[in-house]
Amino acid sequence: MALYSKNTLLKALQLSPDIDDEAISRDISAIITVAVDDETRQPSLKTVYDNILQYHGGPALLEPLDILPDLLRCRRREAVDLVSLISENSSPKEVLIVIQETLEQLTQLVLEDEAEEKHAHGSVECLINVIVLSTKSVPRLTLGKRTALSVVSPLVSGVSSAVSSLGSNFTRDSGRSLLAGASRMSEAFYTWIFKTGSEANAAEARKILGSLLDTTVLACASCIRASLCARAFEVHYPRRTLSSAIEPEWQEGEQAILSVLTTLRVMTLSTQDVLDSSTMSSLIILAHEQESYPPPKDLFSKLHSMFMTSIQMNFALDESLFLIFRCVTQDRTQPDFPPDLATSLCIVLPALASTHLDPFIRHFSLRLIALILARLPSVLQQQILITLASDAELPQMRAAAIGLLKEFVLEALQVPALSGEKNVFASPLLIRSFGPILFRTMPSDYLSTVQVAGDIEKSLEPSRIAEVLSFYYVLLQRDKDNKTGIRDPDNIASVESSLLRPLRFFLEKWSNAEGSSTAKPILSVISLQIGLERIDYAVQTIRSR
Repeated sequence: MALYSKNTLLKALQLSPDIDDEAISRDISAIITVAVDDETRQPSLKTVYDNILQYHGGPALLEPLDILPDLLRCRRREAVDLVSLISENSSPKEVLIVIQETLEQLTQLVLEDEAEEKHAHGSVECLINVIVLSTKSVPRLTLGKRTALSVVSPLVSGVSSAVSSLGSNFTRDSGRSLLAGASRMSEAFYTWIFKTGSEANAAEARKILGSLLDTTVLACASCIRASLCARAFEVHYPRRTLSSAIEPEWQEGEQAILSVLTTLRVMTLSTQDVLDSSTMSSLIILAHEQESYPPPKDLFSKLHSMFMTSIQMNFALDESLFLIFRCVTQDRTQPDFPPDLATSLCIVLPALASTHLDPFIRHFSLRLIALILARLPSVLQQQILITLASDAELPQMRAAAIGLLKEFVLEALQVPALSGEKNVFASPLLIRSFGPILFRTMPSDYLSTVQVAGDIEKSLEPSRIAEVLSFYYVLLQRDKDNKTGIRDPDNIASVESSLLRPLRFFLEKWSNAEGSSTAKPILSVISLQIGLERIDYAVQTIRSR
């Protein structure tokens, strides 16, 4: 490609044809300063970039000290291209001065409460540009008596401080850009230090750069959005997937966090090193570690508290739930799950399954509870399900727990217990332990408190009763050998007395009231009527045999 002549450059930039290089540089700086704030200005930043690029010695006309402060606060493509051009060609010493001054200004700006919100977006864009600039320019410095580590350390500290301060202002895209940029900068800095310094310098570099990546991953955690759980769910449960919960453009988030993993490998930090640090960023990074299958044996012991914190604070939830899912579905070397971990997870996961705003998270959390329970002995399964089915603080979970109970009972009736274990779900213990919880209303006087349709519609109890009726019907139908004793006359009479008779009386009373009004039928009431009719038929069939 032919390079432009000086006259062509001057004409394109609307400059006088008889000025010297010093004047050209000064005028180009003025053009850039104005064009940064005015996209309609001609010559534009793109015109400057395109023509500088095509003129032999063009990059030498750019004055970093004059134009970088303005360019760094602009994230338009042409501004980023100019920053990149300067980072590769201009004096790294001058560029370093601008970088240091800009980081100081960013730190000062975020300390000012009023200015933080007003300039937050511009500060984030500026920080990303500083990182891009540092990546290519700083390793070009002539060291002299200094070490690369001594040059890099204050810059890394400044970037880390800015990332922490601006974290709440990152958008999805800016957070991803920052993750990728910080990773590339860390890799470039480490390579420079490793090649020019001692092993002690390299070890210290791994420490400070690892800390920067840790800070950046935490600050940008909400920006990754790589849909780990949704993608895993659709692979493992294709029949349960009615509509995809996978985020659009999730690949960009995945690539951003994978760039961190690439940099860690360059710095000779292994998966075990990441795990041993036992931080929240460890959890996030390991969730995206595609080469670590099966999961490390000590993953849960090292990150137990991180899982609890993540779930309770709704932070890095996609990563923590995915890691738990991956462990309970991939690691089959041990048939049982650590009881202490299972118990603690079954304390925090029900809150997600009941109250989280995202319906997919609620459903996924419920599936996780089921998977965890499936890895436990039936006695521990029983204890946890009793707790969930009677949870006064999470009424939404009471109905869901009955659905889980139904799954384990059906499996127990079909599959003999392993290793001689007596499965409580296929024994009379089932009715003795769950009967007093299931076969009554919660609270016990609920049916008598219902006066108007709104009392039914705003309550979760009708859906719980419907689940109980479904469970009772299925158990009557499937436990043909009466392993649980559910077909015993005494048990049938007990269920009739504690739940079915009061429910039948309530439905008859409600039907009579509805018949004398023009109100629309209530679906939950219809569901209860259908459930009761099915049970009456099933009991009648059993008694007639």
